[in-house]
Amino acid sequence: MNKGSRMLQENRSFASFILVSMVLLVLCIVAFFSINDYINTKANFDRESALLENQTEQNLGEAMRLTDIAWNIFDDNLNGRMEAGLDKVQEAYIKSGSSPAEMNLSSLKENLGEDTDIYIINESGVITYTTYPPELGQDFRSVPYFFRYLTKIRNSSGFFPDRIVHELLGSGQFRKYAYMPTPDHRYVLELGISGPQIAAVSQRLDTPHNIDEIIAGNPYVTGYRVFNSMGRLANDNSLPEPGVRGYLNETIANRSTLEVIDVAHAEKTHFVFVDLQNDQYGSDMSRVVEITYSTRRQQDALDRLIFYHAIIAIAAICLGCGLALYLSRRQIRPIREMVADVDIIARGNLEHRIGPTSSREFSILGKSINIMIDSIKASDRKLRDGETFQQEMIDQLPVGIFLKRLDDKKYVYWNRACEKMFCLKSVDVIGKTDRDLFSKEMAEIMEQEDRESCSNRVVIRNKMVSPPGGPDRMVHMIIVSIADSQGSLRYILGIADDVTPENLNLRMDLLFSITRHEILNQLTGIMNSLERAQLKSTHEDVQTFFDETLGSVESIKNQISFMRSLQDLGILSPGWLPLKQAFEDALRLIAPGSVKISNELSDIEVYADPLFPRIFFSLLENSFRRSGPGLSWIRVSAVESPEYLTIVYEDDGAGIPWDEKERIFEPGNGEGNALSFIIIRELLAFTGIRIIENGTPGKGTRFEMTVPKDKYRHNGHGPI
Repeated sequence: MNKGSRMLQENRSFASFILVSMVLLVLCIVAFFSINDYINTKANFDRESALLENQTEQNLGEAMRLTDIAWNIFDDNLNGRMEAGLDKVQEAYIKSGSSPAEMNLSSLKENLGEDTDIYIINESGVITYTTYPPELGQDFRSVPYFFRYLTKIRNSSGFFPDRIVHELLGSGQFRKYAYMPTPDHRYVLELGISGPQIAAVSQRLDTPHNIDEIIAGNPYVTGYRVFNSMGRLANDNSLPEPGVRGYLNETIANRSTLEVIDVAHAEKTHFVFVDLQNDQYGSDMSRVVEITYSTRRQQDALDRLIFYHAIIAIAAICLGCGLALYLSRRQIRPIREMVADVDIIARGNLEHRIGPTSSREFSILGKSINIMIDSIKASDRKLRDGETFQQEMIDQLPVGIFLKRLDDKKYVYWNRACEKMFCLKSVDVIGKTDRDLFSKEMAEIMEQEDRESCSNRVVIRNKMVSPPGGPDRMVHMIIVSIADSQGSLRYILGIADDVTPENLNLRMDLLFSITRHEILNQLTGIMNSLERAQLKSTHEDVQTFFDETLGSVESIKNQISFMRSLQDLGILSPGWLPLKQAFEDALRLIAPGSVKISNELSDIEVYADPLFPRIFFSLLENSFRRSGPGLSWIRVSAVESPEYLTIVYEDDGAGIPWDEKERIFEPGNGEGNALSFIIIRELLAFTGIRIIENGTPGKGTRFEMTVPKDKYRHNGHGPI
């Protein structure tokens, strides 16, 4: 991509930023006002609709109560006639001997009038005799509240008028009913009056003109129906569709208004219960008005409001986009000029300067960038000088310094001392890993040291290294993990010091010291034996002392031979040593006396320091020194597992107390021993062998030396 394309992309990005910002700002403002207006409008619609619904339903209730009052007035005018008629029926009942079957109901009907019907209801609430056949056998137990009312009448006395209602059976015409119990309280006598006069008045009072006017005042009502307390339509006494019956039954049972919402048709239906019950009458004149409201008009109004706000939003966005384009074009010109200057500086030309601009703010920015460039130039010179000095100083250090990354394990620094110590040039090391440079075994050890440094931050140890094409070296190594400013580990820093000469001198001095000490001990024993031999008179006693003296002389001879063999072979580098032979060499340096010593080691070789026999000798010397005359046997054996070899040295002496098992390996606790345990541990650690003491105090000493899998082999075959 050329410079012009980059400039165009950057300009377009800035313009896009301003454009998107303006659009988002306009959207947020329009969305806020639109949502707020929508919520307020919907709340107003809901509130006004609810008020209108309540007003409509209250007006319906009041209209029906006024109608009910008119019904009561008309009913009261018929009560006198009906009471006189029931007195005649009761008189006929008494004359028949209280047997309704003996009564001539047809004659009574003619006497009372053709518009009058007689009913006789037994104590089970069933009409057993009547002049109106359609209602013969009607069981009022199906209407529990009315059956209770009839039972109350049967057990009472007097005249009980009722309201004008639709008959349940027959043609469903309007009738005025009244009741009177028989003197023996076995039956309830009922009279029903119908006729053109009652039908005309009922039709007039039940005309829904007043309800229609109330409903017309609510534009959201799409329809209504009026039901009586029996769940039948008030105008024709018919039953509604099954789906509505359940709502009617629930409304009548609870005697409260029920709301049913139909989301699919954008409607809601109120079943309004108008309580007109009068305890004076048996019939419940209460009504249920089914009113259906449409919610579509409200939703249409809200949809129009949303559309209106959408138009405003689009217009505002278009205006914002135009304003954003104008502002971006105005601001891009000085920015483009400044970006061109910065691009030149970014390519490395720190002598270039930001040119002047017409905008005051960008002019201040340009001056600040120029000052920053001067500071960068000064800092860059100081940094280069400091890096040169540090590089030269580290390269001249007499110890090896190297640095490698933790993520890919590759070396990033390798000073001159490292080149000499490891026989590897810096150019051959940088960018490579331990596995690229060293043997597999050595690389695994170095990786393990890196992991330990990450856990402990610092690892310090002596170890043998085998540089390619060079002699083995003893190196004192310090490995440190380095973290960045965020606390995350990023690098491994290594400091290596070649201590081969010091180590050689130390071990030679140690070997000379041990050998000199042992020879002096043996010479002292010989002198003591010769002095005691002068006091003996018998040949057997003198021979015993001569045998002891010869044993000491043999031990001195073996000590000198061992010393000479090590001098001839050199004692610097570890090598493969036959384990069984190493223990036999140690045995030749002592006089075991009556102690039984068992060598159960097989044909195993271990990769160890040439002083390994001296380690066995030191363990033997420790057993004799600590146990004294109580020592009867010493045994050395080896146990092999899939991962390591365990060399076990044990005796039946006094053992080592629990609190001294680890202290014997600390500095200052090896006095009186041929080779202090701290030196034993260090010599074994050179080749990765660990040693511990885990015997039982009072029952004997038990040392275990754990040899890694790659540091032992059988019959000269195995890993090197």
